[in-house]
Amino acid sequence: MKGKSLLLFLVLIYSVAFAQKKSAFQKTPTGLEYKIYHNGGKVKPVAGDLIKTILVYTNHKDSVIFDSRKVKNENVFELLAPTFKGGLEEGMLMMAIGDSAVFKVNADSVYAKTFKIKRPNYVKKGSKLTFRIKLLGIKTKESIDQRTPEEIEKDNEARRLAEPKLIQDFINLNKIETLASESGLYYIERQVGSGPAITKENKVKIIYNCTTLDGAIIDTQTNPIEIDMAAGKITKGMEEGLLKMSMGAKATLIIPSSLAFGKRKISTVLPYTTLIYDLEVIEVN
Repeated sequence: MKGKSLLLFLVLIYSVAFAQKKSAFQKTPTGLEYKIYHNGGKVKPVAGDLIKTILVYTNHKDSVIFDSRKVKNENVFELLAPTFKGGLEEGMLMMAIGDSAVFKVNADSVYAKTFKIKRPNYVKKGSKLTFRIKLLGIKTKESIDQRTPEEIEKDNEARRLAEPKLIQDFINLNKIETLASESGLYYIERQVGSGPAITKENKVKIIYNCTTLDGAIIDTQTNPIEIDMAAGKITKGMEEGLLKMSMGAKATLIIPSSLAFGKRKISTVLPYTTLIYDLEVIEVN
């Protein structure tokens, strides 16, 4: 009986060791840690392609920072050349359609060189972000947009002219009685804050949900993100709204494109898109 127990124990230990070895991360010469689960696909992206993915990434505590499955819009973006040695892009260039993968990437470099924003406090300095990705599809540069520059300009102009009516229709539909400011911003107070109003000298921490007029989610931050009001890195509409708020305040901002990204296309945000922010001020320094 003891012999059988010992044998079962040894088999269990061997199985666990084999599973751990099989699931261990590999490492590229540049230091990128990765696991790729191939699904038989052969078509791989190249830098400049538009790729469709399911993307989830977590911090050093395995807390979810972003989950594309919770966003209404498809997670489609241009795959750039690696932004640094060992960058996430290097890993995605190794994948084929249908593959799933896990990558561990230096958090400091991701925020500084890929995202080009300040590393948030909930991501530890020197830690690694874990990205879990499934590659669903690829569009080449040639297939991204077949319109001529003239057609693009015509479409953008139509969007610009249509925006005021779309905003007014949204206001009427939702029975919003708040009037726009002189700039065109709608500031709808949801909860009164305490203390003095935020100034351009403050650093504030906020959480928010950003959508378009039709409800498509653009971005969600459930972990407080710090904004330096003096840095000039937020849109005019966001700045104007925050300057009306104080500690603990909640508000909805309806930001016309003239106070947001204007005629620029930013990721999935088309030119002349109105943005709606539901935000809360968590901290003021």
